[in-house]
Amino acid sequence: MLSLQKLATSLSAPLSRRIEARSITRAPPGTIAAAHSRRGTAGRANRGPSLSSGMATSFEHSNGVRKVAKAARDQHMASQGGQDPRLAKIASSIRVIPDFPKPGIMFQDITTLLLNPEAFKDTIDLFVERYREQNISVVAGVEARGFIFGPPIALAIGAKFVPMRKPNKLPGEVISEEYSLEYGTDTMEMHVGAVQPGDRALIVDDLIATGGTLCAAIKLIERVGAEVVECACAIELPELKGRDRLGDKPLFVLVSSDI
Repeated sequence: MLSLQKLATSLSAPLSRRIEARSITRAPPGTIAAAHSRRGTAGRANRGPSLSSGMATSFEHSNGVRKVAKAARDQHMASQGGQDPRLAKIASSIRVIPDFPKPGIMFQDITTLLLNPEAFKDTIDLFVERYREQNISVVAGVEARGFIFGPPIALAIGAKFVPMRKPNKLPGEVISEEYSLEYGTDTMEMHVGAVQPGDRALIVDDLIATGGTLCAAIKLIERVGAEVVECACAIELPELKGRDRLGDKPLFVLVSSDI
């Protein structure tokens, strides 16, 4: 996996509202690059996302702009054997907001992706293409960004959508799962009966950072006797090792961001 900074060098010479805080935008419209799912997280202001295949695009920080030239990007894509061009479009539609919601946090902002209908559609299409033939009966979306990606995926593959929410947000009887954050704990809830024994579930969120939220979602699904087929996120922050925390549960992501 190649970061933008490393890619630019080689070619010139190829989300917690706590630790996983996510985003509202507070900077001029811009873009980031990335490649291989909810909150921005602590990081260095000069790092940006990278495509899992090593592809890179331009990104903008509120304190300056760094660009990888299109020619260099095309050259590297060719060296990678023709990565799906939709990933580059998705990557270039996401931006990083430094020091939000507090100093030291590099916030992964997907609101700019949602402003690009073509890139948003590409994001959904890539997930749908992966899961259409996997006999998924439930798409469980994690509050709140999982509510953006989950429903269109569920509709496209013919699955029901189940929201997994923070405490006291669901009106009916719920089951709950507490999980640890960088400091303190939080709780996730799901309606009783929404997921049935034998269901095959896909868990969707926008970003995976430390993995605590996805772990809680997995436990809730499995407690009712359903199978978690995979977790799917648009963005991964690999330096926080959230993937390791999921154990043997598969994780599929589109964009990987160095922080």
